[in-house]
Amino acid sequence: MGALALASAAWSITLSFARWSSLANHTFDLAFYARLAWGLVHGHTWEPIVGAHVFGLHLSPILVPLGALGIVFGTVPVLLVAQALAVGLAAFPLARLGARRAGDLGALAAATALVVQPNLGPALAEAFHPGTVAVLPIAWAIDAVDRRDARALGWSVVGILSCREDLALVAIVLGLLFEDRRVGRKVALAAAAWLAIWLAVLLPIFGPHGGSFHLHFGSLFAAPGAFLAHLFTAERLLYVPKVLLPFALLPILGRRWLWVAAPILAVNFLSAFPTTVDLASHYLTPALPALACAALDGAVAVGKRLALPALAVAALVAYAIAGRVPLDHADARTAAARRVLAAIPPEASVQAPAWMLAHVAERDLLFRGPPPDREAAWVVLDLSYRHRHEHTETLLRTREEPIVRHWLARDDHAIRRISGDLVLLERGASPRDGLGARAIRGQGPTEIGTPLSDCLSLVGGRRAPGRVDLDLVARGSCPADIGLRIGVGPKPRRVDLLFDGIFSPVHLRPGDRVRSSHVLSPVEEDALTRGALRVGLLRSGGARIERTDPMSVPVALE
Repeated sequence: MGALALASAAWSITLSFARWSSLANHTFDLAFYARLAWGLVHGHTWEPIVGAHVFGLHLSPILVPLGALGIVFGTVPVLLVAQALAVGLAAFPLARLGARRAGDLGALAAATALVVQPNLGPALAEAFHPGTVAVLPIAWAIDAVDRRDARALGWSVVGILSCREDLALVAIVLGLLFEDRRVGRKVALAAAAWLAIWLAVLLPIFGPHGGSFHLHFGSLFAAPGAFLAHLFTAERLLYVPKVLLPFALLPILGRRWLWVAAPILAVNFLSAFPTTVDLASHYLTPALPALACAALDGAVAVGKRLALPALAVAALVAYAIAGRVPLDHADARTAAARRVLAAIPPEASVQAPAWMLAHVAERDLLFRGPPPDREAAWVVLDLSYRHRHEHTETLLRTREEPIVRHWLARDDHAIRRISGDLVLLERGASPRDGLGARAIRGQGPTEIGTPLSDCLSLVGGRRAPGRVDLDLVARGSCPADIGLRIGVGPKPRRVDLLFDGIFSPVHLRPGDRVRSSHVLSPVEEDALTRGALRVGLLRSGGARIERTDPMSVPVALE
């Protein structure tokens, strides 16, 4: 059992560290809990990522000792290791229960049914959640109930409640299952009181508007009719069978421990949050110890010689189908993000995409986004979406482009680092002093070139390997949302952003000589040679800036 538990923990640590170090996390949860743990040990009661008091969030006292260890070893590494160890070590109490039921074979089947569940790969690799750490005290508590050990049950319930307040529902069921009714009632009442304090006192006073509680259950109170329809969707009707299949459906026969998993499954079933019914959801993870024990009892009831191996095989097959997580490795995006992160001062406030936040979590202020503007000293914009709509008019009207356009058009942010698809802005500086202003090549008269609009004229084009450098002169500031038509014909179909999309035309001043480079296809290169390449301006709506502007003008080689 020791080898299986340690191998499971080691593999989970490897996956989670690879994902974190290569900046492959897709959610903000790791950053959220890292900032929460770091903030608790540094006296911060306000959590900036979601913008709420810590008492209005999940009650997770376990984050305090983890945050204290993070001062020495780093908060994110401590969280990832603690989470992986908690799941790996949970194999021991389950193996002990399995050995009481069916000897060594039962011990192996129970441990395997837990540590190779398909839920654990994504849940452990993608992020950190205190509910996942609760797998260990829940497993201890189940073993304590089975052994009739009141002291062990009490300490286990303390561990469960220190992970997440809503897991008090699990603790209540465990208390009610305990053979000594007097002790069991005390445990259940204590857990119920803990949950009641959070629901009736802390959440109403400190809870954020539109927080996770409202996201999960807001529709239950707002629109009961719609909520009933929501319950009878296919994904919810198939949820329980989908969860039980990796356990070979055996938990159905182990009903005692299935009651322990029931509150978790019920909450997930009722939740309106779209991912709670996914097999990979971390909301399912705390139910795994109870499901494994219920499956073990079900296997014993059926006949342990065949059912116990079937239990282990079902878990392995399910993991192979749905639980594998690729071992992430550093790529071009990773390198680009690391260069941007290295340019941000250690204690400065940051607003950045969610997948970057875990690497800047140990500071007073960090925010998701943008939008909105959280007045951070440094802002990171992710321009990777532009590749999906490259050279099309759609790019000007994507959901992301207006947001980026707004930030680049501001007169109080300067670009300090451009790395891959990432742009780092510093608040309080002029954009004409930043890297985007490299498009400005000098000053000159405004009445030269061929007018594209009242604000910009084309002077000519310079051939370069595989591209053309357009030299333009500004007559004044241009609208922020303009793009450049480039190609052949009176109305070229291809649309590009001016100045690589990193310098806003709003910041142009009369007399600015600017250069905009554009990659050309072989057909467009040939058109350039023949003098048939044409360019023009358009706004995000597809129209010209003014009705009198030319649709396009020819590009003459300088």
